[in-house]
Amino acid sequence: MKRLVPALAIPILMGVPLWVETSWPVGILALASGAFCLLAVLRASLSLATTAATLALFSLALALRTSSSSANVLVMAIFGSALLLLVEATYLCRRFEGAFVTPSLWRRTIAWWARRASISLAIAIVIAFVAPLIAIALPPSWAPFVSGIGVLATFAAAVAFAWPAVDD
Repeated sequence: MKRLVPALAIPILMGVPLWVETSWPVGILALASGAFCLLAVLRASLSLATTAATLALFSLALALRTSSSSANVLVMAIFGSALLLLVEATYLCRRFEGAFVTPSLWRRTIAWWARRASISLAIAIVIAFVAPLIAIALPPSWAPFVSGIGVLATFAAAVAFAWPAVDD
């Protein structure tokens, strides 16, 4: 039963691109990503999960490219959390396949995921409220500079988040 936890990401990974833009190319890519997601969950295959995540990102990129409306920051944060859930939960299921895993490990993992998702959503909410205020307060010529700082901060946060912790 715990092996099916990554399947919770499938409706989000398929639904968000279709919610942004309903078209045949987006639908075909979303359907392909959903099929690969299902195979990844059933086989606990990290390579299939990565393929599914890539196709989901392609379908979202295509949907955003062809859509006339702008994207919601919170929806994009949820989509990113679903991508991470698919890949990391598939990896966890593959890693512990056939082993007895104590309930305390599952509880710690779920708590870690809940904290991580909460922090991501809180950051997205802050960005959604602060970004327009910064855009109004600064002159337009500062936009590339502020954008570059945002890219560097995002990269630094991703590296810090992914870097393994050293236990002394």
